[in-house]
Amino acid sequence: MFNIVEGLIDHHLLGIHHVRTGPHQTAWDVGFLLLGVALIAAGWAVQRRARVVDTCAERR
Repeated sequence: MFNIVEGLIDHHLLGIHHVRTGPHQTAWDVGFLLLGVALIAAGWAVQRRARVVDTCAERR
């Protein structure tokens, strides 16, 4: 989430800095945002497939 928020605010809204300055800086900034979205999606998918672990269950 940090990458998305930081990318939107610092790169696009405020223009404080960019991922890489130069002729294609907007493409780099958008790529940075897409990477953040991909990481969130991957984390969500891993979390959805995880088993529930009962840490309070008695061991036999």
